[in-house]
Amino acid sequence: MTEAVDTTQPAPAMPMFYKNPVPIEPVRHATAGLRERTDFRFAAETNAVPLTAAEIVHAARTYPIVFSAAAPTVPFAVVGLRDQENLFVDTSGNWREDSYIPAYVRRYPFIFSEVPDSERLVLCVDEAADHFEGASSSRPFFADGKPVDALQRAFKFNETFQMHYGETRRFGEWLDKNNMLEDRMAKADLGGGQQFTLRGFRLMNPERLQTMEDALVLELHKKNWLPLLHFHLQSLNNWGLLSSLTRTRGGEQKKN
Repeated sequence: MTEAVDTTQPAPAMPMFYKNPVPIEPVRHATAGLRERTDFRFAAETNAVPLTAAEIVHAARTYPIVFSAAAPTVPFAVVGLRDQENLFVDTSGNWREDSYIPAYVRRYPFIFSEVPDSERLVLCVDEAADHFEGASSSRPFFADGKPVDALQRAFKFNETFQMHYGETRRFGEWLDKNNMLEDRMAKADLGGGQQFTLRGFRLMNPERLQTMEDALVLELHKKNWLPLLHFHLQSLNNWGLLSSLTRTRGGEQKKN
């Protein structure tokens, strides 16, 4: 049996994972805060997570890294073969041990949002997050009307993420401009005649990399982007891990 899985999806009304992001304000969130997060269940129903360019070197050790088929061109860590299945989050909500956790996941439930008609960004929190406490939190965002250290760290983390995302967008635009990517598909053999075919993403064309003009190689080198292409290609050896994890999960489901 062959099951085709298309990873191309319509643009969601909200960013992945987020349901009700609201700007953090001293009045609205005077006593609000977060319980300590104990699991990653919020990320269990996706098979691909966005990455920044700076993360490719780390994510390449575990995940196949692909690029979005539509603009903006950004890298994704493939975390599952089946739609809405993250093989790296178990039934208890634990992320697979010794596996890199993308920054997009680690920043949740915080996110920056653009202020309309302005270049200013404001830090938001997803009030629909399971560990958000709207009132009388034991870990409040504010003390005496001022942001606590935890909220300031969240702001700094998201600020750094936003900076890296801007660099990632520029990296993707460069790849498109120089025709470095091509539409591809991946097939995974799960045994017993069962296969999965994933579509809706792009990969680096190895021949294009080998025949690239010297001027482009130099440009990539100066931008510190050349190693990213090699790590991307290296990461494609991880499809086998996803196949193995899918077979293991399938066996566990049958036992249950």
